Parts: sequence; C-alpha cells; structure tokens
Amino acid sequence: MDRPRFVRAGAALALAIAVSGCVGLGPQRLGIERSDYANRLRETGKEQLLLNLVAMRYGDAPLFLDVTSVISQYTREGSLHADVPISPPPNDTNGVIGGSVLLRETPTITYAPLSGDRFARSLLAPIPPAALLAMIEAGWSAGDLFRLTVRSVNGVRNLARSPLFVAGSDPAFIEITTALDRLQRSGGLVLHVERGEHNSFTATASFSRTPSDEDRADLAFLRRALQLPGDGSDLSVIFAAGRTQPKQLALGSRSMFEIFSEMAQGVELPAHERAGRATLGETADQDALPLVRIHSGEQRPADAHVAVHYRGSWFWIDGSDAASKRMFLIAQILLSLNDTSSAAAPLLTIPAG
Repeated sequence: MDRPRFVRAGAALALAIAVSGCVGLGPQRLGIERSDYANRLRETGKEQLLLNLVAMRYGDAPLFLDVTSVISQYTREGSLHADVPISPPPNDTNGVIGGSVLLRETPTITYAPLSGDRFARSLLAPIPPAALLAMIEAGWSAGDLFRLTVRSVNGVRNLARSPLFVAGSDPAFIEITTALDRLQRSGGLVLHVERGEHNSFTATASFSRTPSDEDRADLAFLRRALQLPGDGSDLSVIFAAGRTQPKQLALGSRSMFEIFSEMAQGVELPAHERAGRATLGETADQDALPLVRIHSGEQRPADAHVAVHYRGSWFWIDGSDAASKRMFLIAQILLSLNDTSSAAAPLLTIPAG
C-alpha cells in the first residue's frame, strides 16, 4: 500500500471518529426516548390495572407499583487501530487500518409500591367529590361515571355484584343514569361547581327552563324515582348516603377498591376453572351487565386493547369493545385523580451528552 495514501486514510478515519464523539446524543435521542418511554409507561399502566382486576377476581389483594424515575444513561466509546510494517519492502501492500464506535445504553427504572397512607387515601377512601363533579362538569358522561363511581343517589342504590360489598340494589338506578345521560347531552340538566379554599366546593344542579318533550319525560321520571320537588328549582348537590332536605341531590361515592372489586366481576373465568378453583364468588345481581368485559383463553389474543398472563391463562379486553374500553379508561383517570399524596411524578432523565 502506498505509505502517504495509507497515512491519509488513517487520518481521515481518526478524524471521523473524533467528530462523531463531538456530536451530542441528546438532540438525536430526545424524541425517540420520549416516545418509547411514554408508550411503554402507558401500556404497562394498562397491564398493571388489568392484572389487579384479574387478581381480585381470584381473591388476591391489589398491588400497584408506581414508576418514580426513569434514568437512561448512554456511553459512547471510539477506537482506532492500524497495523503498518516499519520497514516495508518496495511495493509492499500489506497494512491494516480500522476503527469502531460503540454506543451502550444502561437504563435504570425506580418503582415505589402503593402502600401505607397512600394506599388508604388512593384505594380505600371514597372518590373525592371535587374530582367526580369536575369530570361531569367537563362533559364526561354522567351515566358512565354514576354507574362506575356512585354507590347511591338519594338513597337509590347502584347495582352491585361484588360479594365484598353486600348491599341492596335498586334496578331503577340504571334507568336513572340513562335519564341523566340524555339530560346532560340535551342541556336539560346542568351542573355548576364553585370551588373555594382548602378543597371546598359548592355544587348545584339546574334544570332547563325550556325543556323538550323528551326532557320533560326524563325530568318527570327523575322526580318520581329520586323524590325531587316538582317546582323545577335548583338542587344542592351533596355527598352523603342520604339527603337531609328536599332540595338536595345526595350522592354516595365508592372507593377505588370498591370500583375495582365491581369491575373484577366482569372477569370471565377460563373454562377449566369454572367448576374448580374457588374465587370470591358472586352475588344475586348477576343479571346486571358487567362494568367491564374481560375475556380469558389459552392463547394471547391478536387484537386486544390490553392483555395479561395470569395463572397459566390469558385475560384481555377486546379491542372492539368500546364500552369496556371507556370504563377502563375512566378507572385509570380516577386512580390518578384519587392519589392526593405529595409524591413526585415520574422523572425521566436521559444523560446523553
């Protein structure tokens, strides 16, 4: 090999490796890492919730692990080597030159179990009234939220399937939530929430002064079912098992544990376990539609919204089941809203300089 040409090639390769070491990885990796980690955090959050629902169906306690930090450390190493004879004979073409650049990733993820006071506040305490009312005021379906989170309305109890929370149920509750849904969409019933200091609030439910014929029918039904005054005056919304005054709409809310327990009743047991392994059992209200339909089988489904493997079987929510996906999403949001602790949100650090 021509000596000057060999030296020039080695110098060019060394320069290329040096330049590659001067270019920061941060701008190149930021968009990729943010998308990848966001997708995985979202998917694993869904899988964790579904796994807990299935575990509760089998009588196991729920366990949540919060991601508190994600640190992705990158190191880059470059090397250059050359093998050249010191005194080569004329026209000798022997000689080797080469180099390499190594990029290594070492991610570190920190988890914190939901336990102690945070467990009590997030799962055992009733849903905060302000969170529930804020979602309804923002346009979320009152019917969906009532079916999932409300235990009773003016003493009319929600349908219950979980044996852990034995209580009488009133079939009229579903008709009440359906009427509320229609009135919310038409504007026949409007919720007003005023927030005060120290998480205090006042809420009123106002009826339309010019209701349609369908609205009048729904309002008449609600007045009978909930024993409301017939003068069309505003109602004060309170959170209690029952009302103390005629012009009140008393809502009793569930805890997240109770919500998950009710959702777990929608888990379909595998065929080989339906007459064998014991679960928490069922109540008499089995004619009620489950809040979420969770299927089971031996093979992982091809088109699932979320799927987990538990005790040798696959459990999943079907990707085409819009109603179950909607309830599952609401439960995810409520779980986040119900965590009133001062714990920091997940921190993602990517040193890539």
